[in-house]
Amino acid sequence: MSRSVRVYFDFISPYSYLALTRLAAFGVHHDVTWEPAPVFYAALLDANALVGPAETRTKRRYTLTDILRAAALLDVPLVGPPAHPFRSLEALRVATLFADDDRALDLAVALASACWGEGRDLTDWNVLAEIVGRAGLASPAAAGTTAADLAARASAPAVKQALQERTAAAIAAGVFGVPTFELEGELFWGHDRLDHLAARLAGRLPDLTERAAILGARPRAADRPDAPILRETAAR
Repeated sequence: MSRSVRVYFDFISPYSYLALTRLAAFGVHHDVTWEPAPVFYAALLDANALVGPAETRTKRRYTLTDILRAAALLDVPLVGPPAHPFRSLEALRVATLFADDDRALDLAVALASACWGEGRDLTDWNVLAEIVGRAGLASPAAAGTTAADLAARASAPAVKQALQERTAAAIAAGVFGVPTFELEGELFWGHDRLDHLAARLAGRLPDLTERAAILGARPRAADRPDAPILRETAAR
């Protein structure tokens, strides 16, 4: 029996791209039905007092090498977008617009691949409209084919609200980064944690949530004076 797994992603993340390229084959092999969940990564960072890899000079430098290594091992192209970080809201709203379509995952893969695999600019509505058309989600006679039509539909208040609500729900579920996979409330963070998800699906890895809670309940014995966790604890 197929099991549903929600995948949280943002096109700004190269690791989301690396994960999305693997999901179709993974789903077939492990009998998984994917629920694509585009979320606004910056909001996840803000909610958890974190900074992104591209916002730290040394980590940005390392991350660029790391994603090239990962892409080489996965045998997927990696060119990178024209600028990074970039504003991903438009592309996220497009993904949200078609979130209930059977081809939602195909569209997410196409958008991520255009950005990271082909170097396309996902802030350009003409590019977004082209990708939507290539994914078969708009016929020549359909609204949304042109850049202006797509921009209007994806910028509708209902679409913006849906993205905001999904991001808020992700934060409430404990998601702090992308990609994250959610299986029956259990989270697996990172494109390199698909093996853990596979093991959990196969029953080779038990649910360790309770044991993790026991570990987490142990007292903290040392903290950096200005660490965000201290401010969070003090506010409770």
